[in-house]
Amino acid sequence: MKVAQLINQPFVHPDIAQDFSARFFVKAMLDFELAIIEVRENNGLVPDKTLQKSKQALTLDLFDIDAIGAETYLGGNAAIPFVAQAKALLPQEIKPYFHQTVTSQDVIDTAMMLMLKPALKHINQDLIDVLKACGILIENHRATPMAGRTLMQQALPITFGAKISQWASSLIAVIPNLAKLERSGFYLQWGGPVGVSNVDNENYELPQQVAELLGLSTPLLPWHTNRQPIHAIASTLDACAGAMENIVEDIALMCQSELGEVAEPAIKGMGGSSSMPHKRNPVLCALIKTATLRMHGHLSVISNTTAQPFERALGQWHATWVPLTEGVALVAGATAYLKTLLHGLQVYPERMAANLDLNSDAYLVENLKQHFSTDQDQLYPLIEQASQEAHVNHQGFSRIFLALLAKQPINLDGNSGELETILSPLTYCGAADRQCQVTLEAIDKLILLLAI
Repeated sequence: MKVAQLINQPFVHPDIAQDFSARFFVKAMLDFELAIIEVRENNGLVPDKTLQKSKQALTLDLFDIDAIGAETYLGGNAAIPFVAQAKALLPQEIKPYFHQTVTSQDVIDTAMMLMLKPALKHINQDLIDVLKACGILIENHRATPMAGRTLMQQALPITFGAKISQWASSLIAVIPNLAKLERSGFYLQWGGPVGVSNVDNENYELPQQVAELLGLSTPLLPWHTNRQPIHAIASTLDACAGAMENIVEDIALMCQSELGEVAEPAIKGMGGSSSMPHKRNPVLCALIKTATLRMHGHLSVISNTTAQPFERALGQWHATWVPLTEGVALVAGATAYLKTLLHGLQVYPERMAANLDLNSDAYLVENLKQHFSTDQDQLYPLIEQASQEAHVNHQGFSRIFLALLAKQPINLDGNSGELETILSPLTYCGAADRQCQVTLEAIDKLILLLAI
């Protein structure tokens, strides 16, 4: 659809979206059906050469994919017209062995798993690159002071490295779950019409053999109305979306003209305005934010379809297809954009310092009073005057205080070094450096673990 190209394509990963094509889905359905024939033939349950004849008759190019799409509404899913076309293409003597002991939901669910699993690998690879970018930023800015903000207002100093460590810690919590999902969270579905499978299937352990052929996991039981595998995929993706959303919320706010503490990578043609040529919009943040918001909505749909009645659901099963596939494509797109954003993020420590200094009297005054306890009569008025001027003139307290101090005939008794320490915001950053170190070690450990 042309409209989808204009309003949806910018937010999904283009390669993943292309893979999630009708042709790919038909191929996945065909791969499942042929795998069943293969294991049944290997176990002597169908005549010899049934697989060979089936493969010769069922080349993908012979399927009329547009017709399958047009006829899907007749049965409510694409497996029904797909099976009808396949049987029409098969020689008469092997038609009975196609789609044997299988129902349409087996075909759709398994094809969905086959289509989604490679996309998870793509997401996981990009997330490792995102973590590496976080590690570089943390190392470079573990001693870069900036304003910590609560309720959207300046609070106490932190370091930019500590902020990035928080971003990374969210990803570190999510990535192992995504990696586990990729390894073992995509399940074969094969239970037949009402989910009780088939005696031969179970006696010969055919589902296990088909799952191995297709690179899928074998479930404890068929999961026609036990939708925990689907919910696990969606909820894990949504957790990843939330972690990424948190990062771009911070970056977009820090990109504001009034703050100017960071900027998105300078990419030709990106971030412009149709009417204001001076603007540099945080477009990567907008793309990621949009994708994550939509993933939250998709999880809501999937969560509402987790409870499904009897042995086959009416509508709940069908409602998950678009949220699941589009959700994967959206998270894949957001992850790729985030990799670009963090690897090219422009950081302005001088702006961070200037913004922090605007409110520095909030944390400096008490320590200064203690430091100059022997000169209270002379220095308290200077501290109070600097604080007032800082607020009235929207200037930094410490610079005003030092300028006022320089004009006074006050003997600091060699305490200039202590004064410099007191006026350094890093003195007030608590365990920020330790947090950076702990996070860097966790990043290295996770990357090493995932590489094994």
